[in-house]
Amino acid sequence: MTSKMIALKILDGIFVSVTGLLLLFIAGLPVEWILVLLDMSLREFQAFALFVIFSSLLLIHAIATSDSAP
Repeated sequence: MTSKMIALKILDGIFVSVTGLLLLFIAGLPVEWILVLLDMSLREFQAFALFVIFSSLLLIHAIATSDSAP
């Protein structure tokens, strides 16, 4: 396995897990325990989650389209 494939698998895992967690929150999963654990308000947590999703998508795109790594 090349380093490019390993990085893509890690980023895909982050993207899928965060997106799945957000979908559970939208479906009504209680999130108070996560907010207390992270010491964030709901709006801050949503903004952070969106940042993680979009940044992992951009990194996946950048790695997948790069020619530097085999």
